[in-house]
Amino acid sequence: EEVVHVPRVMQQTRVQHQQVEQEVQVPVPMTQEEVVHVPKVMQHTRVQHQHVEQEVQVPVPMTQEEVIHVPKVMQQTRVQHQHVEQEVQVPVSSISTWNRKCMYPCQ
Repeated sequence: EEVVHVPRVMQQTRVQHQQVEQEVQVPVPMTQEEVVHVPKVMQHTRVQHQHVEQEVQVPVPMTQEEVIHVPKVMQQTRVQHQHVEQEVQVPVSSISTWNRKCMYPCQ
């Protein structure tokens, strides 16, 4: 026969503490005293003339002159030169008649 040890499960109450910091803004009622002078209303019959001068500013349209240069379109005929190279075969007999001393036409 074999002896087996079985662990025993025991329940415990666990106490855990957490430190909590909380910032709360509480409105504070503010009162201010003010001394107010209330005038006493008295009725009078009064004739009063007021000379009124009124200045009215009326906007004036402003114009500004500006000189601008507008290019004028002109038509031109364009002459275009194209350099063409041409190889010519010259027979030897025609060169012999030309003056051999002058490479260019002699003066």
